[in-house]
Amino acid sequence: MTEPVTVTVDDDGLARLPEVVAALEAAGMRVERVLAAIGAVTGTAAPDAIGDLRAVAGVDGVEPASAPFRLPPPDSDVQ
Repeated sequence: MTEPVTVTVDDDGLARLPEVVAALEAAGMRVERVLAAIGAVTGTAAPDAIGDLRAVAGVDGVEPASAPFRLPPPDSDVQ
């Protein structure tokens, strides 16, 4: 089972972002979006691959993505 993750890339990693993305994929991440402007890569990975993702050169951090935020409908009792 995989879970959503967000990987932050350090300054050295940004200079070679395609290599970092390839290494993340080789470490078990299914990359969905590369956000070069903010130094982040989003996708999914198995929980047991998180350590391997953190070990990739150029990676600053790996965090589970938060659950989506949903507002209640306008006509609900709680607002």
